[in-house]
Amino acid sequence: MKIINKTLSSQVKEIILEMINNLDFMSKLPSEQKLASKLGVSRNTVREALKALENEGLIISRHGVGTFVTRYNGKENIRYNIATLDSTTKIITDHGYVPGTKSTYYDVRMASDNMSKILGSDTPIKILYIERVRTANLNPIIFVEDYIPYKDGMLEEYSNKKDDSLFSFISNYNTISFSNCSIHAVLSNERLMEKLELDEPKALLLLQQIHYSSRGIPVFYSDSYFITEKLEFNLIRRYVE
Repeated sequence: MKIINKTLSSQVKEIILEMINNLDFMSKLPSEQKLASKLGVSRNTVREALKALENEGLIISRHGVGTFVTRYNGKENIRYNIATLDSTTKIITDHGYVPGTKSTYYDVRMASDNMSKILGSDTPIKILYIERVRTANLNPIIFVEDYIPYKDGMLEEYSNKKDDSLFSFISNYNTISFSNCSIHAVLSNERLMEKLELDEPKALLLLQQIHYSSRGIPVFYSDSYFITEKLEFNLIRRYVE
């Protein structure tokens, strides 16, 4: 297949993804040069597309060896490389689903002493508290609670942009560079069952994350409860001699 006119790496990514869907686990992909020749694009464009697929945990590249498929076929789950920090909106969109939000609640409150310390303050601070259920094609997949140090006008601005990506909203106040993530397996209680529209208790994956700026200053904290039947995490662990 040749790509006509100006080509974006996202278009190349979609074509390579179709190729991956027809390959077995640990199948080797053609080289960058062969893919570039086949698709009629530059190697840089192919490299960008492959990097995006590797960030999603769908392939792994080893210098001098090749690029291999790390995706198991037959699953419709959203599959995400947990080592990559992306907004939930982007993760859902990149997998071909329509992102959405329901059951949104938010207010301004004083943080607890513990939460204030997590956010870098020795004294209680005012925060914007947000809770949301994120959906993919209208199906609940994540319940999120966010705790953001409050700045003047933040409540009014969020009320106007609550349907946008939270990362995009927060970037107006501070840049998120990395996060410290703690992962736990939890059983859904009555509150989580109601939020995620579960008929019975289920095991959930809880990600507790402190998001930092490039200077190491806490930007916000989040508790995210994932339905693992609908979203699975992937991490490529490399052996270091």
